[in-house]
Amino acid sequence: YVNSHEFGGTDKSCNGHRYDTMPFCNGMINAGMACYPVHYVHSQHDTFFSVMEQMDAILVRCNPGQIKADGGDQQKFDDAMRALQKKGKPV
Repeated sequence: YVNSHEFGGTDKSCNGHRYDTMPFCNGMINAGMACYPVHYVHSQHDTFFSVMEQMDAILVRCNPGQIKADGGDQQKFDDAMRALQKKGKPV
């Protein structure tokens, strides 16, 4: 999510999510799963990953370059996702 861009980025609709995110979510919900779309905001990195620890699985929908465009560290994000994978979390 890029704070300085309208709706969070050029790939977002007016709800702040990527155009295909809600159909993904609705498909999971219709299949009987819970689904929680959550924006990654680099200034809330630790909070984001403490929430992700509670999830059964994580589907990442982030365009390359958006974390850096907002002033974040893509490597820090990737390393944290890999750490979840090492703990057995499907990512």
